[in-house]
Amino acid sequence: MRSIALLVFSLLFAISSQASQLYFEARSNSMGGTGVASSNREGASFINPALLAIYAPKTNKFSLLLPVVGVELDDSDEMVDKFDSLQDSYDGLESAINGSDTDNIERYRDDLVTDLTSLKGSTASFSAGVGAALVIPTQTVPMAIFYKSYIDGVGVADIAQSDIDILSSLDPSNPPTDIADLDSQGIVLAGAVTDFGVALSFPLSIVNLPVTIGVSPKLQRIDTYHYTANANNFDADDFDDDRYRNDESMFNLDLGVAWQPTDSLTVGLSARNLISNTVTTEEAQGRKFEYRIEPLVTAGVAYDWSRATLTADIDLVDQTRFTDFDSVQFLRVGGEVKATSWLSLRMGYRHDLKDNSVDVYSFGTGFAIGQAFKLDMTGSYGEDAIGAVLQTSYHF
Repeated sequence: MRSIALLVFSLLFAISSQASQLYFEARSNSMGGTGVASSNREGASFINPALLAIYAPKTNKFSLLLPVVGVELDDSDEMVDKFDSLQDSYDGLESAINGSDTDNIERYRDDLVTDLTSLKGSTASFSAGVGAALVIPTQTVPMAIFYKSYIDGVGVADIAQSDIDILSSLDPSNPPTDIADLDSQGIVLAGAVTDFGVALSFPLSIVNLPVTIGVSPKLQRIDTYHYTANANNFDADDFDDDRYRNDESMFNLDLGVAWQPTDSLTVGLSARNLISNTVTTEEAQGRKFEYRIEPLVTAGVAYDWSRATLTADIDLVDQTRFTDFDSVQFLRVGGEVKATSWLSLRMGYRHDLKDNSVDVYSFGTGFAIGQAFKLDMTGSYGEDAIGAVLQTSYHF
């Protein structure tokens, strides 16, 4: 019971730092994660397919986004390095006991106690994703084929005080015949969502105002990971082994609406993952978790001058990934300045209205190399968290 209580407390703390948009796209991420009203053509299928029809009259080119790669990390506690140090100390103590080396028994015993103490309360979190999209320039029904995969997770050090007490009382001159596995544990809990679908956009006219709607039917796979091991055997790289993974495939659907009351102003609404689903993790140490996919409804507004864009998005509902953990609901704001015909500068900010996730600041650049190639880069930072996104796109 002590172990389970500590695990839940630590995971609550670690989950709170996770990002929560289920995709990476460099321009969107650099503008705080906005995009419901401001996404470009190649990113529209990820967040609001209705935007495809708004861009369709302006170009007859194909756009290929390939690839986009993103990551967010927080290992400010240096949990991974501390586990490596602990395992070196454990192996050293085991060898010293086997060799009856009194001096090294004392040395490695003290090192192991220090390592266990330093790991108490340590956590790490991560998010990573890849994506691709092909925009097909049809005027009747603008469309895009897209793929995106996103994973986020946490690692927790669950340190048993009994390990520290037993080691502290170990007598180097009268050691045990061998050293048992530690009761302390390392835990990794993660969930991944992979989408492959087609975004379709339909231009309409309501009271002579251009309104577009979008729909994205998609195949969706959800993978959950629950890895727990004794601290002396813990290897975070093993978390995605098939033994610790559970998965489920299903059909899902995204919807979007975009309205342009003027040429410069766009108002958008997106509803992603309209079909809810829950996948249970594999059991480890008598504990299971549930990873939840819920509908996410977000409203956005963007104003576009010829050389600058300002935009804001707000989640209209909160969401929870793993059941029993705190929910998040984000407000995102961002902007872009086209400094030259080939260079764009971007900044953004993300705030959790529930105050369960850290504030994140972002910045980025976009380079146009000729008429056919674009390179976009993003960096982000928050309290003890950093992130980066890189993508290339081709226009022909």
